[in-house]
This record gives sequence, structure tokens and C-alpha cells, in this order.
Amino acid sequence: MPEGDTNAMIAQWLKDKGHSEAEVQKILANLAKRDHETLSDAVFDSIGGSGQSLDDLIREALKE
Repeated sequence: MPEGDTNAMIAQWLKDKGHSEAEVQKILANLAKRDHETLSDAVFDSIGGSGQSLDDLIREALKE
């Protein structure tokens, strides 16, 4: 499901629960921040467990 669809569904759910538009936007911004932090944490957690090193990821990124 595209991120926009997910945000729209969450926004509607929040509005149905009585949150104002300003509150909805603030909540969605916080969710996006936490999502980004979680993704970053997951990437670094997977480096140690997958046998791939940070140097491998750097080399891969610089190839592009």
C-alpha cells in the first residue's frame, strides 16, 4: 500500500476519533519521524546480523 494511502487512512481514523486537522498533521509528522528513526535503526541492526559491514554499504552507495 502506498504511503499516501496509509497516511490518508490514519488521518481519517484520527479525525473520526475527534482530532482536529492541526492535531492530525502533528501526529502524522511524529509518526513519520518515528518511522524514519525505526528504519535507520533497522538498517544498522541488520549490518551486524547479515554479515554485511558498513564499509560494504558505503562501497555499494558510491557505485551508484
